[in-house]
Amino acid sequence: MNLRMFGTDRPLHMLVVGLCMLFIVTTQGIAADAPKTGEQPEAVSETADAPKIAEQPKAATLEEITVHGERLKDNIKITPGAIVINPEDYKKAGTPHTVLDILKDRAIFDFRGASDLSPTNDDVQMRGFDTRQFTTAVDGLAIQKLGGHWGGHFVDYSLIPMEQIGSIEILPGPHSALYEGKSFGGVLNIKTKAPVRRETPEAKFNATTSYASLGTSDISMKMSGGSGSMDYVLGFREYHTDGYLKNNDNDLSTVSARMAWLLPNNGYMSLLGSYTDKTEGITCENDPDGNFYDDAYPVVERGDVSGRWRDPDLNARREKKPYSIRFNWQQPSGIGRWTVGAYYTYEDQEFETDSGLLAETEWSSLGAKIHNEFRLTDNHLVTVGMDAAGLGNDTSKAIVRTLAGFIQDCWYITPHLSFTPGLRYEKIRILWNNENFRSGGYANPDIQELYVTRHYDKLMPKAFATYDLDGLAGFLRDTSVSVGLSKVWTPRATCEV
Repeated sequence: MNLRMFGTDRPLHMLVVGLCMLFIVTTQGIAADAPKTGEQPEAVSETADAPKIAEQPKAATLEEITVHGERLKDNIKITPGAIVINPEDYKKAGTPHTVLDILKDRAIFDFRGASDLSPTNDDVQMRGFDTRQFTTAVDGLAIQKLGGHWGGHFVDYSLIPMEQIGSIEILPGPHSALYEGKSFGGVLNIKTKAPVRRETPEAKFNATTSYASLGTSDISMKMSGGSGSMDYVLGFREYHTDGYLKNNDNDLSTVSARMAWLLPNNGYMSLLGSYTDKTEGITCENDPDGNFYDDAYPVVERGDVSGRWRDPDLNARREKKPYSIRFNWQQPSGIGRWTVGAYYTYEDQEFETDSGLLAETEWSSLGAKIHNEFRLTDNHLVTVGMDAAGLGNDTSKAIVRTLAGFIQDCWYITPHLSFTPGLRYEKIRILWNNENFRSGGYANPDIQELYVTRHYDKLMPKAFATYDLDGLAGFLRDTSVSVGLSKVWTPRATCEV
């Protein structure tokens, strides 16, 4: 039989002969070193030139080992009392350009905006509560209401520069004494970046751009660096979209700058400023049963749009140019870590159509906070401090004034059980508007004043306990049970305050 290799006409007998020769040479080399039949191999004596064969260690059985740590997934640290997200390393399809791009991925938040292409105000709810009933803070300082004409307009997340954010902290529930009593749903605390020491001068430049359907473009640039104890971050963002809905276009330009200096004993201070120029179209009616239907756009029923904006020929829009300045100082000391923060924010808004200006508002807010965090013992982390805030508009610079003090103790009773009691006292003064907008007179004729002054105060106990179930059974790993009992309170019940 004549075998042939696949793809060639050469016979295989040459290959077989070659393999046989290789086998003979190999076996001869082995036979030369091996003892002959009947001979015994020479014994190996244990001398200085021939070391002893080391004894193999016996296997040992260890006791059960339990490793405790914080759950970390996709650069998200999850504990019963808080969720902390690192925006720079957050993994999702595309690049997050605003805080909303991250928040709407979390189950605790419900995105309520008409379109995520055109973020406006009050776009999310936290555990079913809108932005009037949970606190949004930057570096622990609550963002006061801004805007406030024809709707809520409390927090516009597109105005917070992403390049300045170090982490996003989410506290579910009203159980922290460090934040306002109105935090029914919880707290969203956005922390700015801390400075970094550099041994040599350094400057980095990053630019990203993206283009998508509906005429959407997003251009971001960031320059960061520093030298020695000085650190800086400069940012710019230009965004445009034609929008998903009719008359829902959006243009936004934001510039931000942060300067920071490292201080002795791992302290630092920073100054952050931002300015935004934003124009957004107000969605108009697009009802098949109405007079303005255009099948090139999704349906927007007549009842879902205010009568002011139904006609697309009006080209209704809102324009604003807000800015903010923030100061932050942290310094460890022999009696704990001190933190001081302060801010001032201004926002104007103009509602207009091609027919002219319909309404104009101006709002300003300012606030400050000081607290000290120290260890009473190894198992007690105590925070004590006070905060103040003010809110005003174009007719009054002091509509709301808040002064508060707080104390909180994070007590680690056992490695598995923690208990965090707290106490917060708030004193609020509000100037209620006494104008009757329909008649032009006073809402309360007995008080012939534009504003009526009212004073409120309340003491609010807080408590939150967590038991870690890891030690009970293997299938309970990363499982815990938490319970909270806290008093919530606020007199700020209307959209005006």
